[in-house]
Amino acid sequence: MSLTNRQLLRWTLGFLRPVRKVAVLACLYLALWTAVEIVTVRVTAEAVNRIEGLHPDAASAVGRPAWRWLVGDDPAAAMLRTTVLLLAGFTVLMGVLRYLREVANMRLSMDMVFHIREAVYDKLQRAGFAFHDAISTGELINRALTDLQHVRAFVNTALLVSLEILLIVGGYIALLLSRSPWVAGLALAPLPVWTWIILRFSRRAQPASEAVMKAGDRDLALITENIAGVHVVRAFATEAMEIRKYEDNCERFFDRVMRRVGLFADFVPVMRGIATASHLTLFLAAGILIMRGRFNAGDILMLGSAMGAILSRLQQISVINDQYQNAIVSARRLHEVLHAPPSVRQRPDARPLPDGPADVRFEHVTFGYDPARPVLHDVSFHAPAGATVAVVGPTGAGKTTLVSLLARFYDPQRGRILVGGTDIRDVTLESLRRRVAYVFQETYLFSDTVEANIAYGRPAARGGPVEAAARLAQAHEFIAALPKGYLTAVGERGTTLSGGQRQRLAIARAIAADPRILVLDDATAAVDSETEQAIHRAMQLVMRHCTAFIIAHRISTVRNADLVLVLEGGRIVEAGTHTELLARGGHYRRIVDLQLRGDDEPEDRRSHMDRMTDLERRRPAPVPLENPPDEP
Repeated sequence: MSLTNRQLLRWTLGFLRPVRKVAVLACLYLALWTAVEIVTVRVTAEAVNRIEGLHPDAASAVGRPAWRWLVGDDPAAAMLRTTVLLLAGFTVLMGVLRYLREVANMRLSMDMVFHIREAVYDKLQRAGFAFHDAISTGELINRALTDLQHVRAFVNTALLVSLEILLIVGGYIALLLSRSPWVAGLALAPLPVWTWIILRFSRRAQPASEAVMKAGDRDLALITENIAGVHVVRAFATEAMEIRKYEDNCERFFDRVMRRVGLFADFVPVMRGIATASHLTLFLAAGILIMRGRFNAGDILMLGSAMGAILSRLQQISVINDQYQNAIVSARRLHEVLHAPPSVRQRPDARPLPDGPADVRFEHVTFGYDPARPVLHDVSFHAPAGATVAVVGPTGAGKTTLVSLLARFYDPQRGRILVGGTDIRDVTLESLRRRVAYVFQETYLFSDTVEANIAYGRPAARGGPVEAAARLAQAHEFIAALPKGYLTAVGERGTTLSGGQRQRLAIARAIAADPRILVLDDATAAVDSETEQAIHRAMQLVMRHCTAFIIAHRISTVRNADLVLVLEGGRIVEAGTHTELLARGGHYRRIVDLQLRGDDEPEDRRSHMDRMTDLERRRPAPVPLENPPDEP
């Protein structure tokens, strides 16, 4: 359900809770500084009035140096000296409080950034795969950086600048009231007009701000995709096309920014025009009061200082409003991230996965990324503890989806999955995922050393366990040849290594995690047949202590599996050993025949159009209906 602006504002101000002590201190310094400033203006006006009272007449001034008025025993001169010293003290105190206020303000801002970033990063780490499937990487980065700063800036401004406006305006209005209620009323006259203009402007500014942010998301997404896919761009020589695509989006972004700038260009001058008119009106009123003898020189100085402070603070409302429009849009986007419903929920009473044999049982499991379109249909099988299960089938049959359910990356819509006789929805996610290790189709390595990448699942494992895992994965030989061996740093995503080397490091990483369930999703596709056989021979030792699921397209990979599951259209159409399935002559047999004897088939060298034409000729003609329906 979409939140209203008021609800979003209340939620946004909730970021002050972790920093409330610093916030209170910053507000206290601000309040003290404001009070001292107002008192300083009042003392300054009093000093001017006393100076005015010290002007001698022409007769008494004859033969008396001016400096005697400053050091003499005259009571008026003594009062002036006291007022000036008091003014100097207040000025120094105001400087000290300004320094403390700025330090507290900066501390509040940085602490708030820390807590918000921590919350966003924690959410990104814990969010399910469905969350990351729905939002692009570039958009997430933009929300975690730009939107976060918009929210932080507004919260900081909403607290301190708004409080400063209230204190300054309220304090100076009280000061003016002490001299003339009529002048104080004139000072407040622009407020209703400004409020109406701001509310009217907000209805137009928020959609414009949201359009700018969406274009910014697209910019960042294009940059992220092109950096990640730079090899593809170079390979297909599409640099010019990608540049044009980015330029088109930049133009769209520029147009939206200029539309938003145009709105503020119309808004700010109106606000400043009202402020200027109010300022001039007040000085006109002050002139009338002077002519009537109700204002003197000090009062004019006080009025000038008060109105300068009041109007400058009230003009800051336009800045706050600008930040508010950005913050409301950013808060909505940030709220979507921080309050995204978990795709996989952990029960409050969840317990750790019990130790013991990790047999796996699927009971009538149905799952779809979109529940209306299932990928897996009523899947049931049992894999004994320590068994090797091979999952084969055509592309899109649901093989990767099936093994993704083992670690609860997603939850099925129907049915249940048991590990060691326990429903995986009844155990903690951490205990489950620490016992399931994956080698994915797309190998990802971190920008760290080879040793750290292998020991990623068990950070405490160093030295011997890491080398043992690398030897089992047939990776030790090439690691030893690297400049610093296991301490060699790999580039981002492991780009300094070949595809086969990256895949072997991923296998070593899974082995080093010492899992109870090992999932190899086409893990040896990037290595040659000889290395593949060596890896499988070495991993027989690992698989004795865990239940292994192997997704592969090579029959040589699945030949020795204890159980072969054949998936087609999201359903298990065959299950058994390699020998049993060959004897049945079903889909698995066709896969084997295609791989082993596919090269013996005569090659059809005709063009695609010729083959389609020949197929159309051989297609039987439709049989006419015996009783065709009556035509309308």
